[in-house]
Amino acid sequence: MGLSEMKQAMHDRLWNAHQRWLAMREAGSATKRELKLRGLREHGDANRYIRNLIFAGSTKRSVEETVKSFIEFAHEKFGVERLEDLGRREFNAFIEDGVARGLAASTLETRCSHLAKAGALLGRTASFATLSRCWARRIRAMAKTGELRPPERATPSLEIVERAVAILRDRDQHHVARTGEPRAYHLAARLQLVTAGRSVSATDRITLDALKDGSLIEIVGKGGKPLLLEISPDLHAALRQHLAARPVPLADRDAYRAAWRRAVRDAGGHVTGTHGLRRRSTQDFYRDEYARQLAAGASPEQARKAVTERAVERLGHSRDRSDQAACYLGAASAGAYRTLIRRPRRAAPRTTTRTARFACHR
Repeated sequence: MGLSEMKQAMHDRLWNAHQRWLAMREAGSATKRELKLRGLREHGDANRYIRNLIFAGSTKRSVEETVKSFIEFAHEKFGVERLEDLGRREFNAFIEDGVARGLAASTLETRCSHLAKAGALLGRTASFATLSRCWARRIRAMAKTGELRPPERATPSLEIVERAVAILRDRDQHHVARTGEPRAYHLAARLQLVTAGRSVSATDRITLDALKDGSLIEIVGKGGKPLLLEISPDLHAALRQHLAARPVPLADRDAYRAAWRRAVRDAGGHVTGTHGLRRRSTQDFYRDEYARQLAAGASPEQARKAVTERAVERLGHSRDRSDQAACYLGAASAGAYRTLIRRPRRAAPRTTTRTARFACHR
């Protein structure tokens, strides 16, 4: 089997993993959240039953890009000719090559995650999952010591966001005048800005059924977790009017993301990803809620802890996720937050020096 045949075989396995999930979803047999909870309940591993599934086409594309690079690397460096010959040696060398080339910590962790997914499709589930976890710990440690570049998580200014939303609104109106078909990219952007939702939660997952009484909307977050949030009456009314006239999901996510990138650039901005809206929303929420807590008589420490918990929960994560606090609110706030929640420490398992030193290498 040559390089092109290996890539095609991997493509087929990734495609089948996506089709398995679509079949499960259509049959209503389980949600992603239910599968993760089952894994935790039965094996203490949230990913136990989802490693051989791919939940979205965009995920399949990103995993495939990483895995094809991995296959090319293994073929060129080690002469690998069969998928079955991909193992620990190739995994470790691929990540070490990324470290040597100065890839960012976030990029390296993504590679580990994608290779763990590939391992489940190659019959190496346990081996690749263990390597992925081990390398992720090493990568985080190297990032803390400055050996690796930190992730770039820029947040657009509110001025740029408002300008970009106005550009999208004008273009949506022009589209309606030209084609007669309603389009609502600007509403998706406004929804992300007020709910801190992901792009998929503000587009493909928004239908008329998501709108509830009293200016409430149900957002389907990460892992299929529903979140009931309040939005402004005017946005609620605009969404209802659009979805009543066009009873399909609010927008196509990929088309919306492309439109947002163009709008931000035309508005003079540089942070073109829709996830920037999620960070902008979270930081604005934190600022406003923190001021309210102080005005109500809370101490700065109490206000910081309470508001950070709410901000992280609003993102769809557990309130003790200090890593998410750091990602969306900045290291300073997250560091103070970690000292307040005082999570209980688990005793580290005892390992020999040899095991600890070579756990990721052989």
